[in-house]
Amino acid sequence: MKRSVIYLIFTIIFVFTLSAQPKQEIRGVWVTINYALDWPKNPVRDRSDIERQKDELDRMLDQFERAGINMIFFQTRLRGNVIYPSKIEPVCEYFNSKYPEYDPLAYAVEACHQRGMECHAWMVVYPVGSRKRLSVPDRYEGMAKSYNGSLYLDPGNPETTGYLVRLIKEVVSAYDIDGIHFDYIRYPSGSDKFPDEDTYRRYGRGEDKADWRRENINRFVYAAYDEVKSLKPWVQVSSSVVGMYDKLPEGTRRHWTALRSVYQDPADWMQKGKHDFIVPMMYYSGELFFPFVDDWMTRNNGRFVVPGLGLYQMDASEFGWEPDVLLEQIQYSRDHLTQGNVFFRARYLVENKKGICDEITSRFYSTPAILPALTWLSHSTPEAPKQIYAHKNNDFLLLDWDHVNVSKTLEKAIFYNVYRSGTFPVDTNDPHNLIATRLENNSCRIPIDNRFVSGYYYVVTSYDRYHNESVASNPVYFVTGAFEK
Repeated sequence: MKRSVIYLIFTIIFVFTLSAQPKQEIRGVWVTINYALDWPKNPVRDRSDIERQKDELDRMLDQFERAGINMIFFQTRLRGNVIYPSKIEPVCEYFNSKYPEYDPLAYAVEACHQRGMECHAWMVVYPVGSRKRLSVPDRYEGMAKSYNGSLYLDPGNPETTGYLVRLIKEVVSAYDIDGIHFDYIRYPSGSDKFPDEDTYRRYGRGEDKADWRRENINRFVYAAYDEVKSLKPWVQVSSSVVGMYDKLPEGTRRHWTALRSVYQDPADWMQKGKHDFIVPMMYYSGELFFPFVDDWMTRNNGRFVVPGLGLYQMDASEFGWEPDVLLEQIQYSRDHLTQGNVFFRARYLVENKKGICDEITSRFYSTPAILPALTWLSHSTPEAPKQIYAHKNNDFLLLDWDHVNVSKTLEKAIFYNVYRSGTFPVDTNDPHNLIATRLENNSCRIPIDNRFVSGYYYVVTSYDRYHNESVASNPVYFVTGAFEK
């Protein structure tokens, strides 16, 4: 069996830490493909462009790995087009169906997994066209409505839900993704004027129209969640939702909300167990941020709430925020027991806008983190590796261990985390001891400096697709340097 080798680079970081680093946390980023905002810089015109796109993505993911990111939301469906060879929708213009050997989604999934990161397929739900493309394609006949210069699938048409579920099934069945992430899972802004009177008359059955609209979206959410879990129960379902749920605190200036403005009811999805987590788009500050973190946490029903933070607000064309605004929001999210943060967008981390990537990494992500366990999906603890073995090979310490036996029904169901400590026993609850996460193979390769004598205890845990972690293996102690024992 071919074993991939994991190269781990350890650096000594002297940082001022605002709070103890959590061992379990979602540290995510949205990678936007629409309008080539984050990736790729240039479309595929010939085969050389394919390699340039891959290299560009690899460099981005390498930077995220160094920054401590562990979850990538990779845009997979844009506006009625996709980034993979689909039998349902066309490939977007940044890629080229003339080269079927190049599948950007497959490449991204594997590239994320090689770096110990999860890859969630981010799918825009209802918008399917821009001002440049208002003719209704045959595939949307009867389902699409023109509104405010764009095309939208009508959530009130039952055929819309069936169409979208087929698209979800295509992605989940064909790719080793870790999650499906929905965006624009709502009626458009200013939706009072959305032209759905015909579908309301046909399907509304006398319901209040606002309630009917919310139920249309709920019906899709329930169907999508059930379809995903019937195919691969470990694939997580999440959505980016409007950052404010319903009522605003007294004295707060008027603002749009999920429930009233766009007929989106994430609290219902969590209460009914039809979402694994939500990512409220909390792209505001002060009174429009802090109270709403607390509000979401009262509605989560044990599911995860992961505030999405607007790095783009540092642009002068937006609010021109300084990094301290965002750093305070990360701290508040931690202090109020959310399950992490997701950043919009990738480019601001890649370019280290106003030093934000360095600040986040040094102050909050200075130690690795595994993902919090999805206990409502599975709470079975996997078997631990029995023993870890170590030996020196020139300038590397090689660690390996026996594979853990797993159910044949779960492809790549077990991963491994590696810990080391100068003292025994190795405390696997201390993230400072965590040196490698989500390894797909039963080995890793650690660079060592033979000029110095150092000795460590090493242990390994197994880690399943529901983020349940085993107890530690038996330890191995190894000394490197001028002599070895």
